[in-house]
Amino acid sequence: MAIAAIFVYRYFPEGFIAGTSSYWMSETEDVTQYIAGFNAYFHSPLSFPLLAFDTFNYPVGTRATFVDIIPIYSLLLKLVLPSGMAPFNPFGYWVALAFILQSVGGWWILRELNVRSWSTLVCCTVLLVCFPALMARLGHISLMSHWILLMSIALYIRSNRLRQFATLGWTLILVVSINVHAYLFVMALMIYLCSALSSLDKLTRHSALRIIIPFVVLILVMAAALLPMPVGQVSPEWGFGYYSMNLLAPITGGSYVTIPDAMMPGQYEGFNYLGLGVIASFVYALIQLRREGWATVRRHRYLAIVLALFACYALSDSIYLGTRQIAVLNYPDFMKVLTSQFRASGRFFWPVGYIIVIFSLLTLYRTLPRKVLIPVMLALLVVQVSDLKMQRSNFKAGLNRPYTPLMTQSAWDAQIGKDVRNVYYYPKFRCGKADTLTTLIPMMNYVSLHNLKMNTGYIARHQPPCDENSLKSEIAGADIDHSVFVFVKSEFGDAAHVKRLLPEAESAQCADVDFAMVCHVKR
Repeated sequence: MAIAAIFVYRYFPEGFIAGTSSYWMSETEDVTQYIAGFNAYFHSPLSFPLLAFDTFNYPVGTRATFVDIIPIYSLLLKLVLPSGMAPFNPFGYWVALAFILQSVGGWWILRELNVRSWSTLVCCTVLLVCFPALMARLGHISLMSHWILLMSIALYIRSNRLRQFATLGWTLILVVSINVHAYLFVMALMIYLCSALSSLDKLTRHSALRIIIPFVVLILVMAAALLPMPVGQVSPEWGFGYYSMNLLAPITGGSYVTIPDAMMPGQYEGFNYLGLGVIASFVYALIQLRREGWATVRRHRYLAIVLALFACYALSDSIYLGTRQIAVLNYPDFMKVLTSQFRASGRFFWPVGYIIVIFSLLTLYRTLPRKVLIPVMLALLVVQVSDLKMQRSNFKAGLNRPYTPLMTQSAWDAQIGKDVRNVYYYPKFRCGKADTLTTLIPMMNYVSLHNLKMNTGYIARHQPPCDENSLKSEIAGADIDHSVFVFVKSEFGDAAHVKRLLPEAESAQCADVDFAMVCHVKR
């Protein structure tokens, strides 16, 4: 933990953990959505289901899960902190905690593997805290919770070591992971299934019950948190085959070896460089594995199969070696349900990368004499740290990014006024061509800061009606006296074009504010 704390102190700028640094001030980034979603949820009264709130997609509402605000964290803060604290930003603490828990996860894994070596522990901690794919996740706060994968690996090892399924541990990790991010949940779930399958050779009624309990608890928790779901159309997500991993990804991205044209657009989601030190130690581990006749792979065959599937899925159906497409896979139609929801397939290599790190260190520990182990671990550490200099530099630059205000707050305050409670924003999310990051996201932030309600929002998997009749019908049913109507200019044009959509158009008053026409309707 001390190493992780030093890393946080070394790289995090002043105010970052408290949520007040320039990094968090942006009005046009993913983190803007997270902060807006959190404050909207935090402002709303606690009700059932526990993650429900109607600030966005008003009046139907949505769930905290679909605005990417780390639901379990947001719910906990909502339960223990006074509502008067809002608005505030809690995500700096979560990012710092993610790095601290990386070190805890590494310690736990080595403990379960019975590794008793300070040099191995130090090396493991540094490798995990400075894991390239983790540092590259900056901006996707919930996805920085890689410790979930490490804890899952530790539980798998523990279950195998004790020859007893870790029911409590798996229950906690599955409940937490599904309330952090769906991608991490699926990865943890697959490792859980590997652990369960490994227990089948000694299956009894009691052991079967222990395996099933996490699922039962998971269903009950999700029912309390999410159900019933809001009525609406589910939108398939585009991007599978685009947000993938390149075949070169594990070996390119460091300071020492540069491969030109090593990735396609969109394959930043599949950034999975391992680092030169890890690559060298993994080559050694593979040689040792071959000498033992692949016994370790056979012993952990279910996990090996799942890791192979993860790697294949990370490559997607369009496989690239650098910028050259070398294969196209025709996935069966039933896979579209999976690929449309888990479109950023490149992320699924993360568990593979962590297993490579752990397996490589374990092989070094078990095969090298103690007098040789310490200098080897030191050399590995020096090579890895120096090779990742560029990645750490990019990480630090990202943390210190400046921001430029987009919305003219005084102009918006003047137009919104004190009597407005509801903002009707058009086009709704997924209904127009305007840049969401420079229009909808800033508006969500404004709404959440002023405790207003909004008829749309950047809501995952939700597809609202986009036709003009639906728009007019919604406006006609609005509480005119307490509502304002915001139309993005690049989509709807000037005031004359906007007014034709409003009831009592002659009495409507519209003002040009930043990217939008802001209209009031007088009765």
